[in-house]
Order: sequence, then C-alpha cells, then structure tokens
Amino acid sequence: MKLKMLEKKEKEVRIEVEGEDHTLLAPLTSKLLSNEKVYIATYNIKHTLMSNPVLHVKMKEGDPIEAIKSAAASLASEFEEFETLYKKSKAAIV
Repeated sequence: MKLKMLEKKEKEVRIEVEGEDHTLLAPLTSKLLSNEKVYIATYNIKHTLMSNPVLHVKMKEGDPIEAIKSAAASLASEFEEFETLYKKSKAAIV
C-alpha cells in the first residue's frame, strides 16, 4: 500500500491511499472517530474502479498522523485477536 500526502496542516491531513477501498477505510475512519481528539475523520472515493480513496482527518487537538497510526495499530490488534479466536473456534469444530 502506498500513501501520498495531499495536504498537511498542523491539525489536518489529507492522504491518498493507493490500492485500498471501503474494506480498510470504513473501519479506520470509525476507529478514528472513537478518538475524542478527532474532529473529522472521513474518506472519499470518486470512482471505485478508477480512483484511490482520500482520507481526511482533522483534529480538535493533537497530531493527525499520530492519530492515524494509533487507529491503524488498534485495528491491526483487533484483527489479530479475531484471527486467533476464529482459528480456535474452527479447530474446536473439527
């Protein structure tokens, strides 16, 4: 995955996320919005097949890049936990 910084201000950032879609951006924006320091977290995909999503994050306070990193790390941890539980439940069925 490639990230392209489109705009960077003190409390706001717009990042193009190449090769991704709603599968990544929807849970990421949801996780960002659970952070009380985040004012806006949204993304836009102009055309699903022909454009990359653009993530827009604006903070009440704090660094938007750090908020994105924290949200991504939290999601990764949740997905790893889900994978572990899924494998355990699958093994129990066999």
